Amino acid sequence: MTRRARGLRPVIGLLGGVAAGKSLVASQFAQLGCAVVDADRVVHQLLREPHIRRAVRRRFGPGVMDASGEVDRQALAAAAFADRSSLEALEALVHPETCRRLEAAVAEARRQAVPAVVLDAPLILEKGLDRLCDVLVYVRAPREVRRRRAGRTRGWDAAEVARREATQISLKTKRHRADYTVDNRTSPEHTFEQVRTILSRVAK
Repeated sequence: MTRRARGLRPVIGLLGGVAAGKSLVASQFAQLGCAVVDADRVVHQLLREPHIRRAVRRRFGPGVMDASGEVDRQALAAAAFADRSSLEALEALVHPETCRRLEAAVAEARRQAVPAVVLDAPLILEKGLDRLCDVLVYVRAPREVRRRRAGRTRGWDAAEVARREATQISLKTKRHRADYTVDNRTSPEHTFEQVRTILSRVAK
């Protein structure tokens, strides 16, 4: 393959619903030596930059800032997901630069001495980031399991989970687009064995 000829590592993109366990799967790939490009970390860094902070404050008001003048991400998310226009405004502010930085990070990571690069981003298909990936992995968990996890780790109820997922491409489409599926319904150990098997096939 051309990728191998250039000495570049394969890129694995993670798909899945809210609280399906993509971060767990990414961490398990990391345990196996993979480089992980984390969109959440990129957004966190971006929101700390002065020009982005000012733009966020202008659009969403002082209520989304904390006492130190930084963006309160939880408050910002609540404001952005209040309606479609607010969500589109936030996306216009942060997504173009986020995507550029993710592309640069993936390109850099592909040159490292790692078995593969993992892209952990919530909107891979929506933002066309699948063009950066050689393989797509769908992380599957039943709706009730995901709702319990979202409530325990994020404080979201079923309505909030449904509202967040309504802004994303359907789970059916994600499943259809994926090359592999990881069943994350049970134990981390069971998930890890599936991750190990996928990596052994992708990083040949």
